[in-house]
Amino acid sequence: MLRSRSILGLLAGFASVLGFGSAVHATVVRFTSPMGTINVRLYNTATPQTTANFLTYANSGAWVDTFIHRSVSGFVIQGGGFKFPSDAVGLQNVTQNAAVVNEPGISNLRGTIAMAKLGGDPNSATNQWFFNLADNSANLDAQNGGFTAFGRVVGSGMTVVDAMAALPAYDASGGNPNSPFTDLPLRNYTSGAILKENLVTFSSILPLNIPAGDYNFDGKADAADLAIWKADLGSKTKAEADGNGNGVVDAADFLVWQRSVGQNLGNPGISAVPEPATASLVILAACGLGALRRRR
Repeated sequence: MLRSRSILGLLAGFASVLGFGSAVHATVVRFTSPMGTINVRLYNTATPQTTANFLTYANSGAWVDTFIHRSVSGFVIQGGGFKFPSDAVGLQNVTQNAAVVNEPGISNLRGTIAMAKLGGDPNSATNQWFFNLADNSANLDAQNGGFTAFGRVVGSGMTVVDAMAALPAYDASGGNPNSPFTDLPLRNYTSGAILKENLVTFSSILPLNIPAGDYNFDGKADAADLAIWKADLGSKTKAEADGNGNGVVDAADFLVWQRSVGQNLGNPGISAVPEPATASLVILAACGLGALRRRR
């Protein structure tokens, strides 16, 4: 125990010397859907402008009742651009804010979340994001200036993502090759008009209210979180203990835990923390979200 404490003390001092003392606290965001919850650790340090952009949409409630509008097997599932508040209201665009500058660097590996953007314009990402279902680094890390991976699914969240990806996908493009709805995943759908209950919707996408060093997301920072940090130290593919969101579990994340150890905020809850679509949407609305052709 004495040796362990000495090593931890050295790590803390090493991190401070390197300037990690003011490390950013990386946000954990929860996607709540009828198919389960997905927790995502954001890379606040590695991709600060992208995460700030994402949190602006999340905290404003812009993504309430949004849905996965694109599902490509073995590649990605994509959302953020469209919402379906109710069967009576129907389909709506999510209002776009100003585009965010591209911040490539984190590889588009399975389990990462990245920003979608327009072809030929690296700095065009606004409100649409996607989950990588596989290692797409060979394609997406270089294409169009590289796609910004700004977070990673943690815990058992990929089980939910995979279940979403396994749903049958339908062509709801109305024959328009530029429609974003050529691969629309649907739940319990047989025929006729698409209802809200058929879509993969999100009732909320909001940050978790947890201590900065809570690496198992149980609402408190304790020895269990330190154990996770020790086990994942050096990892670039596990983000549970990436407390400062720089893309790697390192000494700075120990400091994040150290500063919050003992905090207990109770059961984790969600709380706000400080492609051209319009034409395609009109075409889809004109089709009444019906007469679909199953993709898979």
